[in-house]
Amino acid sequence: MAKFALVNRFTGNLTDICNEADKFEVYQGADAEFKWCEVPDDTTYDHYMVNGVVIHREDNEDLREDAEVTRRLAYGDVGEQLDMIYRDNVNGTTEWKDHVANIKATTTKPGDIAAFVQDEKKIQLEGRNAWDPWVDNWNND
Repeated sequence: MAKFALVNRFTGNLTDICNEADKFEVYQGADAEFKWCEVPDDTTYDHYMVNGVVIHREDNEDLREDAEVTRRLAYGDVGEQLDMIYRDNVNGTTEWKDHVANIKATTTKPGDIAAFVQDEKKIQLEGRNAWDPWVDNWNND
């Protein structure tokens, strides 16, 4: 059974995903902002459409940036780290060193991830409908 998604013309966001029998009527004029498009059966709201292709959001994200944010959050507040260092000095413990070693062992170093290269076919261009197929050398006149 075919699956359909209601696609936003400008953002490519999928606002409804259903079977053909569950589709409802939408405005279909030349300036329509939404259109029903057939999508793969495994499509979820974690997907969007650009250049007529359904893409998972993770396929267009900078994993290096994600790793950097994850690591910063794991280290925690600088003030708390300074408190750990102070307690280590007063008590002769290794709380801070253990904390840092754990983060280094359990999180990916951002520099170990390949640099993100944006695929131009995965960018929604101004003036194009998300459901329109890719066209080389497209020009917004």
